[in-house]
Amino acid sequence: MSEVQQELVHLFDGLRAVSLSTRRSEKWRRYPPDILPAFIAEMDFPVAEPVLDAIRAHLTVGGDLGYAYAYTTDAPVQRAFADWARASYDWRVEPREVVLFPDTMRVMEVALEQFTEPGDGVVVDVPAYPPYFEAIAAAGRQVVPQPMRLRGGRWRLDLEGLARAFRAGAAAYFLCNPHNPTGRVLTADELREVLALAAEFEVAVISDEVHAPLTHPGHRHVPLGALPEAARVATVTAASASKGWNLSGLKCAMAVAGRPRDHDRLMEMRPRERDGVGILGVSASEAAFTLGDPWLRTVRHYLHGSRRMLVELFESFGPDLELIPPEASYLAWLDGRRLADRLGSDDLADFFLGRGKVAVSDGREYGIEGFIRLNFGTSQHLLEEMVRRMEKAVREEAPDSGGAGEAPPRSVPGYPAPVSGSYQPVDTEEFSR
Repeated sequence: MSEVQQELVHLFDGLRAVSLSTRRSEKWRRYPPDILPAFIAEMDFPVAEPVLDAIRAHLTVGGDLGYAYAYTTDAPVQRAFADWARASYDWRVEPREVVLFPDTMRVMEVALEQFTEPGDGVVVDVPAYPPYFEAIAAAGRQVVPQPMRLRGGRWRLDLEGLARAFRAGAAAYFLCNPHNPTGRVLTADELREVLALAAEFEVAVISDEVHAPLTHPGHRHVPLGALPEAARVATVTAASASKGWNLSGLKCAMAVAGRPRDHDRLMEMRPRERDGVGILGVSASEAAFTLGDPWLRTVRHYLHGSRRMLVELFESFGPDLELIPPEASYLAWLDGRRLADRLGSDDLADFFLGRGKVAVSDGREYGIEGFIRLNFGTSQHLLEEMVRRMEKAVREEAPDSGGAGEAPPRSVPGYPAPVSGSYQPVDTEEFSR
């Protein structure tokens, strides 16, 4: 690890609620200061210095804070994304094929309008990112929920169920990979099976890949559009630097349609459907894709250490709250169905907010009861405090339940120390790519 990366890890470790609570983002403003927020999908880490430099350089131009020109075909940010996609995934995208949007949900919404008709069915893997449900309903289409399966310690697509939904006449499929909220990273073989089904039943696949930069060691993101089999299917991929480099508020995302005719169809959208791209977001995204890899590698390193720490911490809950470690991103999807049964309530988010003063997302928002989503993109100090609060809330509510016993103290061998002190990445190439 370089000296710069060591300094970054030190900064990450030093994050505390007292300083973060002064931020103006929704994550730290929605609730009172005594609440630790772990609900909204953004990280607390300081933004990469090359990205900040790019924003500062843009501001020195003076007055250049007008509307971003989103209708270009060869902007630096388009070239930067195309180069990064090729270097990271061997996904060969031409800059002119990269279409700018304000965010990935706008991509999904526009693709939905262009590739389906009112009344059409749109398949969504459940649990699902809540705005998917809203977007489909708002467009006058029908949500076709397709439950994922927990098998062999991994969340998996139900391909047989997907085939049934496609056969029944669904027109499109909202694919989320890496998956939010479970953190699954689909393999190339799984994606090929999806594409084969989509080709057979002529279903458009709209792929949300916003969490792709944040895979954990042992897992590699495969863009849907990078597979040769995608040439037989109508596809649109939504991507952005927003999650990987923590830039969500700057409003810049990319859409890539698979085939030339799909690109032409996407471009038939109404002009205002593309409006809203942030001019600072364009500069920040270009810097992220061209200069942000050292920062990104450090973040992945830190998040992997935090993930290991979470696995240890949640062991103390026993079957009350079970974690399947995510394969990407900073979102932990926790199975609390047993706990919900004992509490006599499916509103686990309200329980942890009121009794533990930790704000998490409730599984019912994602289409499944008895689960919660916890954001661990913060310092390990705050992460540990969150879990301790949750543990205390469960222990006090049901002290004789057998769940949430004493957590292992720091002296127990094997208990993960802070990442800066002892953790070494499993992937030995993590810092050499």
